[in-house]
Amino acid sequence: MKISVILPAYNEQDNLAPTVERSVEALRERFEDFELIVLDDASTDRTLQVARELAAKHPQVRVLPNERNLGQGLSQLRGFREARFELVIHNGVDYPFDFRDLDKMLPLLDEADIVVAARTSRPGYTVYRRFLSWVNRMLLRALFPLRLSDYNFVQLYRCETLQVVGDVMATSAGFVVPEILFRARDLGYRIRQTPIEYHRRQRGVATVGNPRVVWRSFCDLFAFWWARARGRTARRPRDSASRR
Repeated sequence: MKISVILPAYNEQDNLAPTVERSVEALRERFEDFELIVLDDASTDRTLQVARELAAKHPQVRVLPNERNLGQGLSQLRGFREARFELVIHNGVDYPFDFRDLDKMLPLLDEADIVVAARTSRPGYTVYRRFLSWVNRMLLRALFPLRLSDYNFVQLYRCETLQVVGDVMATSAGFVVPEILFRARDLGYRIRQTPIEYHRRQRGVATVGNPRVVWRSFCDLFAFWWARARGRTARRPRDSASRR
C-alpha cells in the first residue's frame, strides 16, 4: 500500500523539519512507499529552503513552491491534484495529527472511501476558536445531509475518490475539505469517522482564526449551499456496480 501526504506550509521554518522527520518515521513503518508533498505557499521566511534541504535528505519528500501566496485551501487542492499514490491524506505542518494514528483509520477503508478523523479534544484552542468551531459545525450539520462531529481536521481518501469528485468551488481553508466531503456523499461514496487525538501546536502561530479567513470560509459555505440547492452541483449517486 502506498500513500501521498499533503503538507501546505506558510512561514513554518521552525515546524517543518521536525514534522517531516516524525512523518517519515511513522510512514516508513506502515507503507511500502509514500511521498510527502510540501507546498510552500510563498513563505517569507526559510520554509522553502528548509523544505529543499529535507528533500535532499529524504527521497520521499517532494517540494512544490507556489509562485504567489494562494492560501491553505488552494494549496491543499493543488496537493490533492499532484498526489500519485492510491491513498491520500493531509496534515498541518505543526503535526496536529500523529501518523501513528493511521492504525485506527486504515482498517475502516474496508467499508469506506473516505475516513474522517474526529478530534476527541482541542487542546490549545482559545475560547474564540472554540466558538468558531462550534458555529461552523452547527451550520454544516444544519445545511447539509452529512452528520459528522468534525469536518475540518484530517481525512484519509482513496485517490480515485478525489479524482471523481473533481474541482470544487471553495478556495478557503475552512471550506475546501467540507465541500469535498459533501460532494463525495452526494456521489454515493462511503464516509466513516473515527475519534482521533489532536496535538496542539508547539511553535509558531495558527492563522485559521483570522477574521478574513473566517469570512471567506463562510462565503464559500453559502455559495456552495446555494449552488447545491439549485441543482448546480453533482448529486447523482454512483452506479452501485462501481462501489467498492
